Amino acid sequence: MVRRFFGLTPNDKEIYLNHIFLLMYYMGFGYWEAYALPIWQREWFLERINKEITRTSDANGGEGASTRAAHHNDPSIRAMQGRNRAQVPAKLRRFT
Repeated sequence: MVRRFFGLTPNDKEIYLNHIFLLMYYMGFGYWEAYALPIWQREWFLERINKEITRTSDANGGEGASTRAAHHNDPSIRAMQGRNRAQVPAKLRRFT
């Protein structure tokens, strides 16, 4: 007996996995955070990312623009761009 389900099949995973990947890559979401978002919110975030990338690309003449996306936000890249901090903010300090 074949089960019937009115939803996504395993072949349809790419529909929501693309959204989740983009949210994780560009916005720093965790997998479960992105997965738990309602679809309308996922689409809003993706439209906003697209608008931001287009705006920065247009501002820099279409060349690869530096962004503030999570994947460009590590200490070595911030130091090369002159955006490093002399002292870490108090709420981000780790006392180990």
